[in-house]
Amino acid sequence: MSKRVALGREAMRSALQLRRSLAVSREEPINVYDVASAIGVEVRFIDGPSLEGMFLRDPHPTVCLPSLNHRPRGRVSFTCAHELGHFQLGHGTTVDEYLDGDPDGRPRSDEEFAADVFASSLLMPRQAVLQRFGARDVELTNASPLSLFAIAGELDVGYQTLLKHMRYGLELVSNDWLHDRQRTTPKQIRSSVPFASDSRRLVIVDDHWPTLPLDLEVDDSVAVPADAEIRPPDLLNEVGADKQWQTFVAGKPGMSRLLINGRSIPVRVARFGYCGILKYRYLDEPEPE
Repeated sequence: MSKRVALGREAMRSALQLRRSLAVSREEPINVYDVASAIGVEVRFIDGPSLEGMFLRDPHPTVCLPSLNHRPRGRVSFTCAHELGHFQLGHGTTVDEYLDGDPDGRPRSDEEFAADVFASSLLMPRQAVLQRFGARDVELTNASPLSLFAIAGELDVGYQTLLKHMRYGLELVSNDWLHDRQRTTPKQIRSSVPFASDSRRLVIVDDHWPTLPLDLEVDDSVAVPADAEIRPPDLLNEVGADKQWQTFVAGKPGMSRLLINGRSIPVRVARFGYCGILKYRYLDEPEPE
């Protein structure tokens, strides 16, 4: 067994053990920021365009992330899981600088490799990915870009991240399948939803949304099926509808609940490009000094 294979297995086991310790099954999506809070790791968002992520072990464990003004939500969530991997795997302080473009193929240290495997296993274990398709009664080989986009949102990862993990991490699909789905971009998917084409982020929320909070920032869009019975909180403003979708935009920070077909989903909205400590993220006033 090669060293990398052994490191990967150790990292996967660590991620799955963390899920078990938090009573989260392998089938369930997970909110990585709530995980950080549960295990005593402080998360800070900073105005750092050159930062990909940072883990500080001393004097107390802290993860520093760029604000969503600098990176997409899915990428920042994956980075948070990556930095938690450094914590769980016993690594020391690490600083990851932002590198533009596709990081695949770039040389990585053993610790960086292990932290990536940990992040993928925490956010997208095989059972959770397959359960998302099963819940929608969608066959992997026939999954549309829209279905994949919705599932990526439920797992809180980027569209491309999910596609590549399904191909290279889980080996569930072929190269041809991957290349076909990569022809459709998230921007094109957003453009298919009314009044969402210019949104920084679009989240599709329907009866398949997992038992997790819906985390947003001001100006993020939410699309709900047009035939759904919905009672939106005053944090969400309706901006348009067509025969398929009702579209809302997060209008102000705060915490509330969204009722959809009789089901209550927690909604947490942060200020646009929030910088500060995680626990103050959803306050409608500036972070206390």
